[in-house]
Amino acid sequence: MDAATVDRQLLDAVSRAMPADASGNRQPSDRAAARIYWQVGRVLNEHLCGRAAYGKGAIASLAAEFGVSPRTLYRARKMHNCFSAKPPDDLSWSHCRLLVTVDDDETRQYLMARVAVAGWSVRQLQQQLASLLLVSAPTLRTETFKIVVITDATGGEVLAFDLGFGIRLPLVLSDKSGKRTRRLLKTLSSGDTVEYATDKKGRPSLRRVISHRTHRFYVYRATNLRAVASGVIRAQLDLGFGVVHDCRLPLQPPAERLPRADLVRLLKAEPTPLWLRCVRLPGTRGYAADLYREEDFVDGTTQPEHINTMWATRQ
Repeated sequence: MDAATVDRQLLDAVSRAMPADASGNRQPSDRAAARIYWQVGRVLNEHLCGRAAYGKGAIASLAAEFGVSPRTLYRARKMHNCFSAKPPDDLSWSHCRLLVTVDDDETRQYLMARVAVAGWSVRQLQQQLASLLLVSAPTLRTETFKIVVITDATGGEVLAFDLGFGIRLPLVLSDKSGKRTRRLLKTLSSGDTVEYATDKKGRPSLRRVISHRTHRFYVYRATNLRAVASGVIRAQLDLGFGVVHDCRLPLQPPAERLPRADLVRLLKAEPTPLWLRCVRLPGTRGYAADLYREEDFVDGTTQPEHINTMWATRQ
């Protein structure tokens, strides 16, 4: 089959997927465009798969033929890749154009659900994308909180930060927070995850966290560590928002059976403060602890050394 035949077949297929109206206009309304451009993306992917050099020229020619931007056709292809089973329901093309720029499937699905449930406008979706903290790999960071529902003093339900250990704080920040954080607060719901930080002006700030969230929960800076029993320590944990919690914690394997005398010696030789990641024990409200050196968390990108394992292998 020669190139001219392929061009003609592709042109006809795109023409059928993107029909003209009575005036000859082929640019659909924003609501109809999501379905139409999904069909266009399917056609392009079927005809251009594995033909990168040809595809680039074909896209440019088709864009000129149908009076659309080449970027629109590239996004149509990506839209079909992202939603290969069927066109997304109840989403405008403007929403889809933003969503296909998110490469992580989990993040994209989360945002789609929020658009549907919260009725985000295109502008609101843009604001959320700008405020996202996308975690490309599991990292340990303090002050990452799950949003939960609590009952306040009046018996009403309000949103709160889950600090761990049964401690929850109502979802209120200082009036000095920036506009982006104030907008984010209005869109949060139970089950969301946020990281607390400060912005460039030193103001309290929140950023939404999407991927690899559970690895970041219940990570604390720990001081005044001491051994109290075999495989058990006591520490003061900075839970965030100025809350310090003194608690007794069993160590996670393989350090769960280290004798108290060994723990006393190992803690004395370990520079402090340490960072603790607390893991909720099944069927209880208690936690067990993994220990890490604070110095390993300077850039937040490298995998820190697991002190529990290091201590166990020294014995």
